Amino acid sequence: MQLEATVTKTGKPSWRTIANLYRDGLRQVFGCGDAGLDADLIKALERDVHKGADAPGGWSPSSILEIYCEGGIPNASDIESFEWEDKVHFYYASERWDKVDQYVNQTLRLMGYTHQVYYEPYNGAVVSVNWN
Repeated sequence: MQLEATVTKTGKPSWRTIANLYRDGLRQVFGCGDAGLDADLIKALERDVHKGADAPGGWSPSSILEIYCEGGIPNASDIESFEWEDKVHFYYASERWDKVDQYVNQTLRLMGYTHQVYYEPYNGAVVSVNWN
């Protein structure tokens, strides 16, 4: 679903705005809606989303955000398998990260921003977020 918004803001949103939108999007997309079951994800979202330039790992200092995916946040390069109806199915975390990007960018448009962002797996444990 695409919502139309009037663009009113010419500056870029702050890194904190982007971080909060990614936290919201990741919780919506990867969480189940139960605070107890989502506890590890919720803790990781508070602990593992960093401003790119100030992130402790320093993997992608020119990015908006560095998101660490070792303690509860699925990495975009993860592939999971599960069995259902006697068949093995595969789950690609990248498809869900695409939904997070859609959520963040749609919300930015609704907030009046023209700037858009995208995620990029940096390595097997880090996702960076950059300007489009």
